[in-house]
Amino acid sequence: MSRAALLDRLVEQIRELTPGERRRLMRLLQLNGLLEPLDRLSDVDPLRVAPALSPEMVRRLSSLSQARSQPERPAQTPYRSPVSGRVVLGGPKAEDPDLSVMPPLPGQAPEAPIRIVFDGGSKGNPGQGYGSYAVEWPGEPRQVVRLQFGDMVTNNEAEYDTLIAALEAVLKRLEEQGVDPATAKVEIWGDSQLVVNQVSGAWQCREPRLQPRRDRVRALMARFGQATLRYHPREQSVEELGH
Repeated sequence: MSRAALLDRLVEQIRELTPGERRRLMRLLQLNGLLEPLDRLSDVDPLRVAPALSPEMVRRLSSLSQARSQPERPAQTPYRSPVSGRVVLGGPKAEDPDLSVMPPLPGQAPEAPIRIVFDGGSKGNPGQGYGSYAVEWPGEPRQVVRLQFGDMVTNNEAEYDTLIAALEAVLKRLEEQGVDPATAKVEIWGDSQLVVNQVSGAWQCREPRLQPRRDRVRALMARFGQATLRYHPREQSVEELGH
């Protein structure tokens, strides 16, 4: 008699047993080391135990095996502003505005682009983070804002966080003036090639701590009617921001 026929005959005999006799048989097989745990069998090869399981159980075991074989991706932490200090040099309004530029009507964005220059860094990399950004509203003097971040901040994180703070500040001012940001144009300049190229998509962003920052910048820029982010040399940042 073949093994397959022998197994079929054995199954038929087990079916004739009462529930109590089946439980006793299971205990005897386990005590004698003849019955491997079900979870071990299903992890190694779910299809080997399929004849003894219902079709639904086979599908569930197969799905579980496939899920265990796939590496888990770390959950992406949502961006939270790390600004711990802020110093504003100058103001958005001045006593002697540029009279050659007509101010926008109430509820309207400036016709010319709002210009942003940003730069961030870290004392130690990682270390104490800092940053500065300048906002030039058409017809008004430049406003420079100094920022302080927490400890263990990298240069790249400080660059991103400074740009995010600048974009949020411009959006807040537009909203306070009752202006729809979708009608405004912004022109952004920075000396971080990494930030400029990651935001544009020219470079990939594999660092988990930078990915939510890149996504935040993209989301903020998308709220404007027109937004450009361009690179300029380090010397230009020093000239405009002082560091």
